Amino acid sequence: MSTDEHQNARPGFLRNGGFMADLILDRDWSDGLGPIDTWPAALRSALSICLNSSFPTAIYWGPELRLLYNDTWSPIPGERHPWALGRPAAEVWSDIWDVVGPQFRQVMETGEGVTTYDQLLVMDRNGVPTEGYWNYSLSSIRDEFGNICGVFNQGNETTAAVLARRQTQEEIYRLGRLFAEAPAAIAITEGPSHVFKLVNPAYEALVRRTSFLGKPVAEALPEVEDQGFISLLDSVYGTNEPYKGTAVPVEFVLADGERQLRHVDFVFQPITDKAGQSAGIFIQASDVTEAATAMAALRESEQRFEAIVNSIDQMIWSTRPDGYHDYFNQRWYEYTGVPEGETDGADWETVFHPDDRAEAWARWQESLATGKPYHVEYRLRHRSGTYRWVIGRAQCVRDDNGEIIRWYGTCTDIHDLKVAEETRQLLLRELNHRVKNLFAITAGMINMTARSSETVGAMAHSLHGRLQALAKAHHLIQPAISAGMPGTEYVGFHALLEEILSPHLADRQRQVSLAGPELQLGPNASTSFALIFHELATNAAKYGPFRDADGRLDVSWQMDGGSLNLEWREKVPHSQITAPKQEGFGSKLARTSATHQLGGNIDFEWQPGGVNIALKAATDRLSK
Repeated sequence: MSTDEHQNARPGFLRNGGFMADLILDRDWSDGLGPIDTWPAALRSALSICLNSSFPTAIYWGPELRLLYNDTWSPIPGERHPWALGRPAAEVWSDIWDVVGPQFRQVMETGEGVTTYDQLLVMDRNGVPTEGYWNYSLSSIRDEFGNICGVFNQGNETTAAVLARRQTQEEIYRLGRLFAEAPAAIAITEGPSHVFKLVNPAYEALVRRTSFLGKPVAEALPEVEDQGFISLLDSVYGTNEPYKGTAVPVEFVLADGERQLRHVDFVFQPITDKAGQSAGIFIQASDVTEAATAMAALRESEQRFEAIVNSIDQMIWSTRPDGYHDYFNQRWYEYTGVPEGETDGADWETVFHPDDRAEAWARWQESLATGKPYHVEYRLRHRSGTYRWVIGRAQCVRDDNGEIIRWYGTCTDIHDLKVAEETRQLLLRELNHRVKNLFAITAGMINMTARSSETVGAMAHSLHGRLQALAKAHHLIQPAISAGMPGTEYVGFHALLEEILSPHLADRQRQVSLAGPELQLGPNASTSFALIFHELATNAAKYGPFRDADGRLDVSWQMDGGSLNLEWREKVPHSQITAPKQEGFGSKLARTSATHQLGGNIDFEWQPGGVNIALKAATDRLSK
């Protein structure tokens, strides 16, 4: 007989009833329920539901509560299956009847159902009382007249889950004793509601309250929900991914309602069951408020330090005890134009002028060896590419044992002061040189006048005129020398040349030619040109065309784009002119004035019959 034919041969309420339907059909029911074809409609209907259910289901029928059940329920009675089929409940469950008997009576007498979870039932299993836990329900079955005819039972064993929870609780208890003395705050929550199952004293001390066990986190610590911690717990529980927080600010509400802000390092570590499913969360936290406050104060101090050291003009640097440079303020990088970090270590000397490195390095090594203050002047490469003079200073800092723990230093730009000092020294030497020249010129004029004058009166008259011309030249450049004083005026270029040359000419005007456009010189430029022309005129009087009646001086100038180009040509027919073996002070003075003050240069071309001098000055310097 095929399977379909076998099923069709069964009574309708037993069809698709599985193995138990065969057992029911094959059993002799004369001992209790009677022939199957006499069973009442209510029993048949309930049994059909039972046999077709995928959940463990049983029916207890009649006054004796005769037992019928489906395939999925058959493992429940263990070795009593299939003997238990059709037998009274009190006989089948004699070992636990003291527990379940009253429940069956309640259902049969009142019709009120019974539902119980994790019910302890000590059953005999292979002759051994065995502890088991069960979830089950008992519901009344009524006939068409409303009379209670039996009990509909569904349930399943939860022993494994109960024992697992018990083991978990025991583990929690063990961990609780273990964590009780732990310095870190520790708690364990259970389930998706994050119910506290363990809290150690350090945790209670952190949050300033007690009585956590059995309460969800949201109830025990309601203030943390708005701070996002419940969402974090939900995420950890849902994803099984741990979360770590560092110095996280948490605001707790104290018993008196006062709010207290703490900074906490914490870990939310998911706890999983044997199946890998989320069961709870292990919480560990440490109060790092003092450290966080100290770090915040340190950061604020560092910010103040940076603000201070970057608000002054000095370049500030710092090194380790061995001299390794590990800090430069922003002024250093702005001044030198190098990228940050490029001058760390010993690379700081790369921005020193090559000629100054040896001395600066020797001084630095001496300071490192002795602890003496570091002080040196050197040229530092500016971001513009030029080298500027600076003063480098440094002092060491020592610990309580006198050991050097740090060097702090500064670099101060003194280039303008250095140049000003050089200019002052140059002017002092120039003054000395001019005084000597003045005496020489005066003596020369006296001698020349004496030789050419027939009488003392004539000599006095001629000498007076020449001294007057010299005074006029001095008066002409006086406003330039007194630059910045009231009455300062511009000086005409042609007039300046004439006045500077006039003391040397007397009746020699025919020996001189001046040709070029009229220009107006500012105070600084006129002083520089006066110094240069005075030096050239003095040399012409000492060695050049003014000593020879046939000598000649031709001066011409023109503007060429951004510069003034001047040619000073001396011709001395009856003399042999040779270049000096070394440059004298006057020539150095002329070169310095042309280069630094006028932004140009001066070149000398010595020839047997004279000298050609080329002077160039920047146009933008003429009006200064």
